[in-house]
Amino acid sequence: MRYLWLFVGMIYMGCGTQIPTLEQSAQQTHIPSAFSNAKDLLIPQNTTKIKQSTDSVNIESLQEQPFRLQQFMALIDDKQLHQILHLALKNNTNVLTMISRIKQAKSQMKINTANMLPILNAGLNSSYIDRRTLSQTATIRPGANSINANISMSWELDLFGKLNALTQSSKKAYLQAQSNLAFAQISLIAEVATLYFTLRDNAYSLTLAKSTLKNLEQIQAINTDKHKLGLIDIHTYQSFVANTTAQKNTYESLSYTFEQNKNALLVLLNINADELAQNIDFLDSLHYTFPHIANFYIDKMPSDILLSRPDIQASLYALHSQLYKQSNANAARLPNISLSGSIGEILYSTNGAGSLVFQIANSITAPLLNRTSLKQNYLIQKELSNEAYYTLQNNVNTALSEVENALFDMQSKKNQVQNTQNVYDIGAKAYESNSAKNKRGLLDKNDFLSNENTYFNLQTQLHNAKTSEILSLITLFKALGGNLALEQIENLQKEKSPLRK
Repeated sequence: MRYLWLFVGMIYMGCGTQIPTLEQSAQQTHIPSAFSNAKDLLIPQNTTKIKQSTDSVNIESLQEQPFRLQQFMALIDDKQLHQILHLALKNNTNVLTMISRIKQAKSQMKINTANMLPILNAGLNSSYIDRRTLSQTATIRPGANSINANISMSWELDLFGKLNALTQSSKKAYLQAQSNLAFAQISLIAEVATLYFTLRDNAYSLTLAKSTLKNLEQIQAINTDKHKLGLIDIHTYQSFVANTTAQKNTYESLSYTFEQNKNALLVLLNINADELAQNIDFLDSLHYTFPHIANFYIDKMPSDILLSRPDIQASLYALHSQLYKQSNANAARLPNISLSGSIGEILYSTNGAGSLVFQIANSITAPLLNRTSLKQNYLIQKELSNEAYYTLQNNVNTALSEVENALFDMQSKKNQVQNTQNVYDIGAKAYESNSAKNKRGLLDKNDFLSNENTYFNLQTQLHNAKTSEILSLITLFKALGGNLALEQIENLQKEKSPLRK
């Protein structure tokens, strides 16, 4: 008997599931040791990493939010943006769907866990037998009835880990559902923030486009009088009409773009236009100033950043879940050992009550003729494990490319803002000079309006460049899975801790 249990233990160990560690996963998925485009965003260790005003940040409100939202709120200090982010995380249908899937996965995990325990059933039944029989003497025999109660038990002994593998698989599926929710929240934060700043930029461009159109209409009116007086020919006059018409079409196109982005934001927030208008008026964006951006740096290894991204974690859990399913399919080819028993009592009977009946049985069943299907099912599960690994590798590759692209784009957009700022500074000085000349009557009204439109165009370009820079930051935030090295929350906790004592 001792050798039998040793043999069973060896088989059980052979059916165990080998789950790779994070270090092994990092090696298997070929994650590099450093980001090639991160060097420009690193802050030297001998300098102060975070120097910024923290008066507008409420540490208590940050601590109440999910971790990634905490990081984003500390990164970009815009109260109106924070307000609609709360609406989005509360109302977004995709997030609500992920929450529902978590509940489903949790219930499935409980079901598989319960399947490892003995099953107890209680029953109560009654019967009536009519024994009335007609014979030549017309004798009527009375019927018989009885009431029985019984309790039965059945239990499959999981010696080879089949049921345990299924339970562990469902636990990993539950963790996968939680990671999917976290990634959905990060994606939602990024999408809402992107649309928020895009709408701000659209509204700013619309305002300046309207001012530009007003100037072009004045220019056209001035030259209409000149054309009537014969001071300019029809070809020259045609260009002024064409410029005005082109600007009208540009304004209409910008209005349509604004409407598209507004409706896209409404879909994410799952609210109507009136509710959005109560929270924010995007058309009042001419005097909007860009929010304070906290300093950040990238101090973690790529394996730490990528493997902590919720979508990569979900892929890891999906791989682990499939490996357990593979173990379950392998254990299904081994014998099943089960115990069963029942006990019952006759509560009432015309023939007498109180009889006790019990039964205990055990069984060992092994698949014989259906081994082919079991083997093929195991091979299918094995290939599904390979597929899950390939999916993980593809997701890691995609995440790595997203981070590298975002790092490069962040630096590129920063350079573009600086270049546009240089041109704008010169244009602003030229506009001030032309404005002074126009007030003194030294500059023709027609020329001044044209110069003013050039200044409006420079303003639009600079605003677009700054918007693109902050959008690249949002993209980087999403690519890093919210793992920007922000010390703001920790510093605030240290600063406020003496006040709490």
